[in-house]
Amino acid sequence: MKLSWTSLRISIAGAKLSHLVQKDKIWDHGSMAEQARIIFYLVHKAKASGNIETLKKQCTISCFEKLKAEIENKQANSLTISPLIKKLAILEVQPGKNNKPDMFCALIRFYIKEIENGKEIIAMNKEFMTKWTFVRQGEWWVLNEIKS
Repeated sequence: MKLSWTSLRISIAGAKLSHLVQKDKIWDHGSMAEQARIIFYLVHKAKASGNIETLKKQCTISCFEKLKAEIENKQANSLTISPLIKKLAILEVQPGKNNKPDMFCALIRFYIKEIENGKEIIAMNKEFMTKWTFVRQGEWWVLNEIKS
């Protein structure tokens, strides 16, 4: 078995999650991963369509403003890009302390599927990896930051 820092961090996050879920059901691994997956696809759909308003409820205000600026600065081209998630893992969990809210980080590995003039091209040799940070707002997780 090959041991890496990433897999070690995932194991530690899993151990923390099992402890936290006993106190509060929002820490359920399955619902956290599904929320991250849904928001990932919504962000890419908003980037493709240019309609940022659909993300208002899924992001913090600062994240929404960054995404809005990114979409407004995007160059128009003939490519339509659609992501395909290869792996999604909960990398880190932190219960809230003092004024900091509960948060978790998800590591998302994905491929890009490009559609140009009706032809579908899957760039399987180009794997992308991003780290998405989510914070708790009430009884829901919202996107706070995206790191490439």
